[in-house]
Amino acid sequence: MNREISRLAILQVAGVLATTACLTARSSPPKSFTIEAPPPNATPRAGGVVVAMSRVEVAPEYAGEAFVYQTAEHELVRDPYARFASMPSFLLSTAVRGYLANTDFISDVVSRDSGLRPRVTVETAAVKLAGALRPTDSSSILTLRFRVLLNPAEVGPATEILLKTYTSTTRNRRATPRAVVDGWNQALAEIMAEFESDLRTSLVAGRLLSPGSGDATASATQRPAGD
Repeated sequence: MNREISRLAILQVAGVLATTACLTARSSPPKSFTIEAPPPNATPRAGGVVVAMSRVEVAPEYAGEAFVYQTAEHELVRDPYARFASMPSFLLSTAVRGYLANTDFISDVVSRDSGLRPRVTVETAAVKLAGALRPTDSSSILTLRFRVLLNPAEVGPATEILLKTYTSTTRNRRATPRAVVDGWNQALAEIMAEFESDLRTSLVAGRLLSPGSGDATASATQRPAGD
């Protein structure tokens, strides 16, 4: 019974992809889409936490440029006619960095190998980046896991202050690749809003942020010894 359901689901996705292929062949080459970063916040922030961010790690099954659709719990189909404009890891890294930089309690987001020694490091993993594309139903699924580390003031191991996985599923009005990527962008905005709230709480608990404000304590950012 489960095999029959899975076979029908695959046929449904294949039917949608075949229709897309016919339209594509008549009009244009395979289309590219992007995960969008928010518009930058033009308001300058004198104080705030400087955060180091690692490149987003994407699970291997979703790491390629082709869109991935889930047809059953453990079955995935790749779309040869819809792809990301760049590798998902790059697009997600840029977008997550943009969301963090726009918060009122983070003054800058830098790479881990920058000249600064931020007290906070954010590590992000994309556990799932899939769509469901059927003739009568479309959805977008995004799962991100965030790990936040408090780096030592001098030497010693970092301390984990937050580890949480966030999932958002959006129901799309149309069964098209554009609708799927729009759903991913909406899901990312929802996840980042929740993560930013949790991050603020963790920074307050770690005494890097004053309760009820976006101002960081003086120890929130350091430069290497000898500078």
